Amino acid sequence: MRNYRFIIHDQYQANSIAEDLRVQLDINRFNDVNILPVDNRNEVLVQVFESNGAAEETVETFMQDYQKGIVIE
Repeated sequence: MRNYRFIIHDQYQANSIAEDLRVQLDINRFNDVNILPVDNRNEVLVQVFESNGAAEETVETFMQDYQKGIVIE
């Protein structure tokens, strides 16, 4: 399992970005991903449960324009 913590730019809201990411992952049929917005810190937490390079790449590509920092665990 891989955990991502995306720190979102101030002009965006974590809740809105998390919902848009859920839609994108549903379209691509990646079901083994957990997304949790943390509004008070303006972060989006993402857990990819299976080792799935395509899902991880989709998440990283989607979040590229919205993030000002990332922590990968």
